[in-house]
Amino acid sequence: TAATKELIALIPDYMAVILGSNRAVGSQQAQLIAECVLAYASSFGVDARLVMALIRHESNFNPLSTSHKGAQGLGQLMPETSQSLGISDPYDIVQNVYGTVRVLRGHLERQGKESKNNYDMLVRALAAYNAGAGAVKKYGGLPPYAETEAYVERVIRTYFKLSGHSD
Repeated sequence: TAATKELIALIPDYMAVILGSNRAVGSQQAQLIAECVLAYASSFGVDARLVMALIRHESNFNPLSTSHKGAQGLGQLMPETSQSLGISDPYDIVQNVYGTVRVLRGHLERQGKESKNNYDMLVRALAAYNAGAGAVKKYGGLPPYAETEAYVERVIRTYFKLSGHSD
């Protein structure tokens, strides 16, 4: 289909972003990450550039990344989240990108119901991804956590850059 051809045409650009961010990622890995981001973002109705920005700041495109809190893989999924999504290997690129996009889609849907506009929805969804939906609900938006505030700002800045907007 025309939509599939459009997605395939974007793979080299997405690979360039990945390889430009993390030189340790091989070109085959970069291609698989790009293909998965484009495919899952398309199937879940999420902007692939947002997924790229999120993964860039979660793991810098390192599929084997583990955080000090135990979050795993490209999208830094917590083990309980992976388990609830039926992910058997959170370090597997295909499974992790699937889970990452699915979790992000859920946050966008839930936060969209509470938001004043698309930007507010984006801030709330990213904050929920980082700090948990409970924290966003408790504070009625972006929680006053320095780490979450900085994370949301960085991801949005990268998303806008990937979308062709200047600061």
